[in-house]
Amino acid sequence: MTDLTDDQARFIAVLQQGPPAFPEGMFAGDAGRALLGLKAHANTISHARLVALEQSYPRTLAHIGPEAFNALSRAFIDLADVRSRKLMQIGEGFAGYLVDHAGDPLAADLAAIEWAWLGSYHAADVPPLLLSDLAQYDEAGLLAMPVIVHPATRIVLVESAVTGLMPELAGSSVGATAILLTRPGESVRLLPLDAAHASIAGLAKNSGTMGNLLQIAIETGDEAEALPVIFALIEAGVLARPGG
Repeated sequence: MTDLTDDQARFIAVLQQGPPAFPEGMFAGDAGRALLGLKAHANTISHARLVALEQSYPRTLAHIGPEAFNALSRAFIDLADVRSRKLMQIGEGFAGYLVDHAGDPLAADLAAIEWAWLGSYHAADVPPLLLSDLAQYDEAGLLAMPVIVHPATRIVLVESAVTGLMPELAGSSVGATAILLTRPGESVRLLPLDAAHASIAGLAKNSGTMGNLLQIAIETGDEAEALPVIFALIEAGVLARPGG
């Protein structure tokens, strides 16, 4: 490493590991004063990371309460692999952490949906496949048409009645085993999926063509429902065309 790279690595180690990592002679002047300054800087960074986590999971925070959320957040951001992340990635894996430490399936499912929402929101802008796009093909052309899963599509398997905490899903009669997130336009949309729809949506990434997707839908459910399921996925914004 160059001297600058070496110094940067030592500086980051101090911020992440605290006083034990403070190298002798790193700064000119009194080491105690330098360490005091570094502690203040580290506290500022720690606060920014906590705020970033709160902003990533506002509904989870509201559900479990500020005090419990803060305690879980502090323990989470102190994990070795989390300390090295940039702010935009700080919340990755928080839902899994809640599964093991919050004792609240609702909180874990809610956090998983919120993280998926961020991923969907920041995904690449690609025109979704529309039902009207299918009209230009005959049967053979339609079956051979290449399709991909829209980059904004996310599927979150849930193990709780989390739909009751989602105003967007109020009144839904679907017994959701998964939540589908799409962004066919400017806004992220949420849709509850039953087990059959969730399975077909999850396998869509392996289809490659509309014909393969139809075959997957037939094998997963039944032939009578296959086409309506695909139409529903298209209407939700799940599919796109390669290079679209």
